[in-house]
Amino acid sequence: MSAVGAVQPRIMVVSFTGDSGLTDYSASLCNELRRHAQVELVTAQSFDREKYKPAYPVTQLFRRTRHFPVDFWRFVWHVVRTRPDVLLLQSWLKYPAFELPWVLFFRSLGITVALTVHDLLPHYPKPWSRSLLRRFYSSFDGLIVHSEAQLQGLREMGVNRAALVVPHGIYDIFNTLNLQRDQARALLPDLRNDAYVVLFFGHLDERKGLVEFVEAAELLRTRAPGVQMVIAGKSDGRPAVEAALQRARERGGLVVHEGRIAHEDVQKYFAACDLVALPYLEGTTSGVMKLAMAFKRPVVCTEIGDFVESLKHWPGLPIPHADLAAALCDGVIAAQASKDLAARTLAVSETFTWPSIAGQYAQFLHQRRGH
Repeated sequence: MSAVGAVQPRIMVVSFTGDSGLTDYSASLCNELRRHAQVELVTAQSFDREKYKPAYPVTQLFRRTRHFPVDFWRFVWHVVRTRPDVLLLQSWLKYPAFELPWVLFFRSLGITVALTVHDLLPHYPKPWSRSLLRRFYSSFDGLIVHSEAQLQGLREMGVNRAALVVPHGIYDIFNTLNLQRDQARALLPDLRNDAYVVLFFGHLDERKGLVEFVEAAELLRTRAPGVQMVIAGKSDGRPAVEAALQRARERGGLVVHEGRIAHEDVQKYFAACDLVALPYLEGTTSGVMKLAMAFKRPVVCTEIGDFVESLKHWPGLPIPHADLAAALCDGVIAAQASKDLAARTLAVSETFTWPSIAGQYAQFLHQRRGH
């Protein structure tokens, strides 16, 4: 696809959000995909050019959700006017039922339209979500998923479109300072220098097992006093999450940094920790797992989504969903006692690097053109 003298295809990558994990993914993908194609990223006005330093064109069209009806027409006009060879959406933009006929319209113009399926279903699905998304996914020329389990989920939904299985890439864009553990802990004075630090990071909600993490921390206070549990991220505001955070603050023994973590501060937490906890109850993939890989940190995780396949390439301990708080407690103690778990994080498998992922994207999209 990138042969000398060949005309490179024009690929428009679309992310509705400009300051989320989808943006991190899109920017990382575009940075390597530009070696195979002429790439343009269409995203939100909140996209931070200083943060991502894009070496490809970026069109900032989208604003907040309340502006979507207007901004979507601007997006349609931009696609019609520029006529890319490939339109690559990063998940549905906002409303799959509204967007579905436009996917078919773009295809009628001769544009190949593909979708990266980051989550098979919304985190809090409606009764009709499954049937709606079956029709939505089936409207594309091709789909990209992050695991064989995710592909199986698509097939069980009745979606039979051509699909590429390629893992979610690591988030090395956050590692700008290459901090050592001691340096990072000096920047986070709440963390004890002599502690075995376990990190729960990212958007704080029930489906990620935050409540069970707090319960496990309470168990570890007596079973493993050398462990320090840390929560860093912004709460989703749901009552169970707020109650768990309040309990964590009141009972002590657990560090809580609640609020949005700035891009430049993410590396402090991952460089400072010894283990990353992912006690998810539900999910398809996790950017936090790929942050752990980028900072060479082992994980303890439930066996959901692409975690099982990730553990084939990355050191970590799987834990069962049953009695999750106790299982997480046991997993942390086992990880702390392991002599080789951290040692096996010395290299990230090429499977998760963006050059490898972008190359597979380019080949798949080239194959889908004209279908």
